[in-house]
Amino acid sequence: MDTRIALVGPNGAGKSTLLKLISGDLTPSDGMIRRHVHCKMGRYHQHLHEELPLEKSALEYMLSSFPEVKEKEEMRKIIGRYGLTGREQVCPMKQLSDGQRCRVSFAWLAWQQPHLLLLDEPTNHLDMESIDALAEAINNFDGGVILVSHDFRLVNEVADEIWVCDHQTITKWEGDIFSYKEWLRKSIENENKKTTIER
Repeated sequence: MDTRIALVGPNGAGKSTLLKLISGDLTPSDGMIRRHVHCKMGRYHQHLHEELPLEKSALEYMLSSFPEVKEKEEMRKIIGRYGLTGREQVCPMKQLSDGQRCRVSFAWLAWQQPHLLLLDEPTNHLDMESIDALAEAINNFDGGVILVSHDFRLVNEVADEIWVCDHQTITKWEGDIFSYKEWLRKSIENENKKTTIER
């Protein structure tokens, strides 16, 4: 359960749909999906931070989500691990930037202690420093990860395997993310040459 997979491919190829099928947020129109009954999954998607109760502070939200954490100071430490400190923890979340709200979502997701993390475009709204912190957090996570991201730097930092989603199939890429990037570049060049010749 500690496999780290990056799912890559063109927009619209079905990467996010696959994560929704794995998590159970979507039902397959054909075939079936079997999940281990004890496998706990956490899914981060690019709109998760938009679902936060913006009138509440990050501290209030986390304390109400995890009532087993009784001490405010303990919860402040937990949130602090994700780069939110001081006033950022206690002001209404509507005053936080998108990147800061994403950090609240990561803290919420991680504290559920899932066995498998499904991360769908987690770098949207994050600056370079936050992306580095995310890579470190993923590498410190004990469970499995399936990551959908266009950020090749993040993929290189955290993924053991690259799977390509295209033409309604998933294929394991024999190589790293940079060899895939080079293949992609050459494919686009060849397609552009072909288009020019046809004109």
